Amino acid sequence: MVSSYAPMKCGIGAYALQMVKKIQNQGNSVKILSPSEGGGDFRTNLKGGFNLLKLISFGYSFDKIIIQYHESFYYDDKKIRNLFSLFATHISFILLFLIFRNRIELILHEFPRSYPLKLDYFCEKLKWLLCPKIVFHTKKEVADFEALFFKIPSSHIEIRSPSAYFFKFRNISQKEARIELKIPLTDIMFLCIGFIQPHKGFDRAALVFSHIKNTKMHLYIVGDLRLQWENYQQYFTRLKNIAENCPNVHLVVKYPTDEEFDTWISASDVVITPYREIWSSSVVGRAKIFNKPVIASNIGALSEQLSPKDVLFNTDEELKLIIQDFADFCE
Repeated sequence: MVSSYAPMKCGIGAYALQMVKKIQNQGNSVKILSPSEGGGDFRTNLKGGFNLLKLISFGYSFDKIIIQYHESFYYDDKKIRNLFSLFATHISFILLFLIFRNRIELILHEFPRSYPLKLDYFCEKLKWLLCPKIVFHTKKEVADFEALFFKIPSSHIEIRSPSAYFFKFRNISQKEARIELKIPLTDIMFLCIGFIQPHKGFDRAALVFSHIKNTKMHLYIVGDLRLQWENYQQYFTRLKNIAENCPNVHLVVKYPTDEEFDTWISASDVVITPYREIWSSSVVGRAKIFNKPVIASNIGALSEQLSPKDVLFNTDEELKLIIQDFADFCE
């Protein structure tokens, strides 16, 4: 398994950990190759240039190679100064797919939808043409991929739910979770959880709750900054200001462990995923494990993860009306 991995703060790393455990429970032997800061059995830098070719020295010892793919794990930033590194990484993937053709399975967590450089697009397309098997999370992602590149032969593709390997890191009741987190049992608790980033849209939910008069309804936003970029810090400051000026919006700044994450999910009544941009969501997957209803923005392929009891919204006004309906019902 080639992936980010705990103790790295990464949702894909958590996905990989659960996948590894399930494969092991099926009687297989699994070793993890992670970046240097990860906790894999083998650790090395695979990002940029020809670094990915280090995988060759590991790959021959295994029957199967599973690559958890997100562009940021393997490519340097797409800037002019990194052009050599960019194309060297493209070549590295192509060589790996040719060398280990019958052994590689690539789980595609996300891919760019635009390519300003024509040569970058050509290399990307060639890379995917040579990839022996691509696993997608949703039908929408397959459709987007094929519209951008080419129609994938059925023998080279699989659609696998983003929560296919999920299990409870902690089996705790809502009452026990509320007591542990010091949340009143009588409150109606809405939850946004995950990295605090502008595209997660937590501010959309916070602004709605800042106008809710029902004192029983509370929104908890649990997470921390992943990247210390200026626009991310500005967004965090804005979110903090909303919470400080609204008694029913609570900002809990921390990166929760897997067990703490499940404790927050279990404690909640409703999970909100007000994302501005995303393709699929591990938060929705974990909410389903605990049978929690979800209010989700109609973006990416989130609708494919939802059940009949969940609610989709398209605009901030629709989200406001949904939350207000809850408030009116609970009065």
